Amino acid sequence: MAAAGGARLVAVCLGLAACAEAAPPAASDRAAQKVACDLATAAHIGLPPDAVATAWHETGPAGIAVFQALDGERLHLCTVDAAGRVLRLEHPPGGAD
Repeated sequence: MAAAGGARLVAVCLGLAACAEAAPPAASDRAAQKVACDLATAAHIGLPPDAVATAWHETGPAGIAVFQALDGERLHLCTVDAAGRVLRLEHPPGGAD
């Protein structure tokens, strides 16, 4: 009986550990983050948002997402928090100003 109880305890602990892992941002959150990046990049370059091609690059802790934004051949990296606030807009090393 003790072995069965121990196996159940391990299963419960493993289940709780899986729940504690951070979930990726919902698609709607990522879409809102992308729009924020599009708008910030467009304002930065002085062109309308449809002049910017944005693609998700990576997600960091707390739902912070990084997008690659292109206007023509110029690359920008746009960091957006989970609330859709642009934290940073930069040209990566070797990117055009």
